[in-house]
Amino acid sequence: MGKKRVTSHDVARLAGVSRSVVSAVLNGTKGIGISPETREAVLAAIQELNYHVDAQARAMKTGKSGSIAAFGDTSNPLFLQVLEGMQRACGERGYHVLISGQGAHEEGRFKLIDLFLQRRIDGIVSLDPVSYADPRWAGELSKLQVPYVSVEGYAETNSVTSVLADYGQSVRDALDYMAACAAEAGKPVYVQMNHKDSASNWAERSRRQAYLDWCGERRAEPVLFELMHKNGDEVRSLLLQLRDSHALLPPLLCNWSAGAIGIYRAAHELGLRVGTDVRVMAADNTQRLNRSLVPSLSVMNIPYVRMGETAVHVLLQTLEGGEQSQSQPGENTVAKHWLKAELLAGESMAPIESSSSL
Repeated sequence: MGKKRVTSHDVARLAGVSRSVVSAVLNGTKGIGISPETREAVLAAIQELNYHVDAQARAMKTGKSGSIAAFGDTSNPLFLQVLEGMQRACGERGYHVLISGQGAHEEGRFKLIDLFLQRRIDGIVSLDPVSYADPRWAGELSKLQVPYVSVEGYAETNSVTSVLADYGQSVRDALDYMAACAAEAGKPVYVQMNHKDSASNWAERSRRQAYLDWCGERRAEPVLFELMHKNGDEVRSLLLQLRDSHALLPPLLCNWSAGAIGIYRAAHELGLRVGTDVRVMAADNTQRLNRSLVPSLSVMNIPYVRMGETAVHVLLQTLEGGEQSQSQPGENTVAKHWLKAELLAGESMAPIESSSSL
């Protein structure tokens, strides 16, 4: 015969407590007064007996699986950052992450609903393109009452909870930093790199409007260029135009760190030194490029790891029946959780020495 399976009853007997106390310790149940000594006794008994929770039995009893699905494109490095945050937050609460990679198709997204109905997951977090707002997906989740949080998606949809980067504030913070570093070179020029329909999504609109507002508040004429991403001729032409019309090139704020690579390349081809002749900054750091470029690129780092953590915290709050708070900018019915980007200073925005210090 096989070895007898250890149960919570065995743990309770060894620890000298009731099974309800063992359950409370395992589940982190709130509102039950368990002393530190009792908790330690239960944990010691669990370790001594090598007790493991029967996940299937637990799910049948509680109606929860202890797992949250993470849906996204596994070839996207941003998804890996979100996963890092999700795993950290789930680990703190005793949850597991079930990874569902969408690949080239969206079929896996709807298959997750079946897993929820089978009680194999308790909710879903997805990393979505900033333009994503599929009403069919949102409607199905609402109809079946599936707990769900979108990272980056549904920014303008009132009925879906989202965790979003405050792209407008990231531009403002970048502009303030650039003005402090290179005031003598004049106001920063905004370079918006576009591809396909990116110019029309809410994130790019937010960045652009933040630049216009920042200039307006200082009664400065905005200078904004829209270029196609990876079009080297357009970038070279821009740098030549600025060089010919300015004694000192104004600093350039690019909407993407990937777009800043084109500015580096064009500057090199024109014999201009980044950080000295051309000062550059990016309003994001989605591919973590800042330290791999020479000189290092100043960026606003979009906090995808923290966004993954926040999404899990929001989802678990929903599962526990807590009320969601937050919103701004643009107050929505369902909470929109806005996270600020972090400034990472690099050598591409070297301060200009004033003439008085020379």
